[in-house]
Amino acid sequence: MTSATVGEQDGLKTRLKEIWTAGDYDRFSRYMEGSAREFYERLDIAPSSQLLDVACGSGQLALMAAKDGIEVSGVDIVSSLVERARARARAEGLCARFEEADAEALPFEDTSFDVVVSLIGAMFAPRPELVAKEMVRVCVPGGTIAMANWTSQGFVGQMFKTVSTFIAPSGMPSPVLWGDEPTVRERLSHGLSELRLT
Repeated sequence: MTSATVGEQDGLKTRLKEIWTAGDYDRFSRYMEGSAREFYERLDIAPSSQLLDVACGSGQLALMAAKDGIEVSGVDIVSSLVERARARARAEGLCARFEEADAEALPFEDTSFDVVVSLIGAMFAPRPELVAKEMVRVCVPGGTIAMANWTSQGFVGQMFKTVSTFIAPSGMPSPVLWGDEPTVRERLSHGLSELRLT
């Protein structure tokens, strides 16, 4: 990677952080609690599992798992969201670790987690090939990687088409490509034994 490319990536990440800190994402995420719960329950996670929530926001999914006694960690690039997740865990008396980190360079050893999840989060990272590689890297063999992503055909995908020309950082692939089956199969083709999309 050249220094110009590094500079462009740094600028893109700075812009993404600005977007995610511009509003109260924690408050907004509460409106999606039902869908988050539905996604979480479909995972059917064993109580002895270690779970990583990538691009965890204010900890919505990780905290659901912590309530079930699952050992959870969450990462996000936005420090204020990490602090909010920590505050929510303290307020509810839950054991959960949250730290500021990049989905493209997860600060964990290989094969550290039984379950690696992302709920409408990692899909916004500017280099999806690195996100896919990192999620596979930190997941144990035989573990589960699960993502909930918006599609281009859905309401949010259609909204993105309208607003992306005004707010999307230049040079970033469309987040809704994480909702496109051929694209997801290509991104996660290395290291997976089974891939199901719903």
